[in-house]
Amino acid sequence: MRSLLLLLLSAPAASAELFFSQLFTVNKLVPDNSTTGLTSSQTINSDITSISSVQVTLNMSGGWNGDLYAYLAHDSGFTVLLNRIGSTSDDAFGSGSSGFNVTFGDDWDDIHTASFSDGDPIVGYFSPDGRNVSPFSVTDNSSRTAFLSSFTGLAGSGLWELFVADLSGGDVANLDSWNLEIAGTTSTAIPEPSSILPLAGLFAAAVLRRQRRRGC
Repeated sequence: MRSLLLLLLSAPAASAELFFSQLFTVNKLVPDNSTTGLTSSQTINSDITSISSVQVTLNMSGGWNGDLYAYLAHDSGFTVLLNRIGSTSDDAFGSGSSGFNVTFGDDWDDIHTASFSDGDPIVGYFSPDGRNVSPFSVTDNSSRTAFLSSFTGLAGSGLWELFVADLSGGDVANLDSWNLEIAGTTSTAIPEPSSILPLAGLFAAAVLRRQRRRGC
């Protein structure tokens, strides 16, 4: 009986895999040639208490993609999605593609160094640029340090911010929408001792009645 009670009291909390996905419609122009940029701030409620992975889909139209800098931030997590993609030490203008329908995840190819056709939108799955350096000096050789894995272990609920800036004049981009997908776990608390003890008492009484019937 005592062993059963100790087992109930010491049982670890169970965890369950959960998924969260939400689309945020913005439909706003990104200020042209301005570091002020455009911020989409979204507060979400999620049962996820420990994030295991994050994916974010960026939908934009128009503009010159090589002009754009974008990041996603939540709590202590921070990732650089775009940082003047296509820019190198020989080409400061970057990619001449226009618009995005891109899902970012850490396991795919680097969007900064991928090849795209001028004037066409970028479509597909890529890893974030990750280059947490000034967009006015970034190149393909800049270190990649700011990935989506920075959100691992954080709670899903709270404020999430997507920031986009257009840092050269001449072409105007529009942030149509973005989608946030989170996977992670939640802790399922075990019953409080006050609820376990009556259960243990009932179990003990049942055992005692059974022993009496056997003539013990």
